[in-house]
Amino acid sequence: MTHWKDIKKIDAHIHLLPEEVHQANPDSDDEFSYAVQGRHIDLMDRYNIEKSILMTFNDPYLMSIDFTLDAVHKNIIGMCEKYPGRYYAFADLDPGISPEENCSKLNELFPNEWFKGIKIHPNNTGINIDDEYNDPIFDLAEELGVPIAIHSYPSSDKKHDPADFCSPKRISNIMNRHRNVKVVICHMGGFQWEDCLDMDAYFDLSCILPDYVKEYGTEQTRKLLHRFDMDRIFFATDWPCSRSLDPGEIYERYFDLLDDLRLSECEINKIAIQNIKDFLGL
Repeated sequence: MTHWKDIKKIDAHIHLLPEEVHQANPDSDDEFSYAVQGRHIDLMDRYNIEKSILMTFNDPYLMSIDFTLDAVHKNIIGMCEKYPGRYYAFADLDPGISPEENCSKLNELFPNEWFKGIKIHPNNTGINIDDEYNDPIFDLAEELGVPIAIHSYPSSDKKHDPADFCSPKRISNIMNRHRNVKVVICHMGGFQWEDCLDMDAYFDLSCILPDYVKEYGTEQTRKLLHRFDMDRIFFATDWPCSRSLDPGEIYERYFDLLDDLRLSECEINKIAIQNIKDFLGL
């Protein structure tokens, strides 16, 4: 029997803060105080995680002490270069500047060996994903030939509200305007996952898997996943972030839950490593 803890994996969605940010906030005790690269690389080695994909926040105050997009990207490059081949990243955006300014900075960044796409977090930007603000960014992604990853976990009080900043319905709207852009829907659309079923997108399991099992149980979660194309699901955790787990228990809990789902060997290989390798060309 295959055990998820033992097989090679790529975590398609994690968060780290640069060392300079940790040093500037020595008394922090929230989940991001765990987001130390040295701690995470030890977990990768312990759990056979071959590579991890750094996801950004669209908030330069979290990822730099200069509070600029250029500083954020410089910090990310430094983290990727520290452990070559172990980390890659999705580029950040700054909602405090115009879409044209964001695109100019992204044009300067790509191509860069460490960056594999662009991240949009509508709930952090406070801008609906289908707002025209994001159209130039999608146009640029098509021009550059890179995917866009979109945070999509509508807040708990808006579980079934299609008007949420990041709802799958809104993602579908902008995807219909930009049909040639590959999109990763992070967190599988949260509890609005049914609105994702007919979308030509990819999906990561970050943050949401423990919440599905808590809400639906193991067997119904297995059936839920099988309603998606197994070639389009990525293993991902959102480490060290979770709505239901402490940072220190995320990986162990994920592996236990995935073992309980009783996926086939072929499905396990696809979700654990092959799908994201193919998607990002790793």
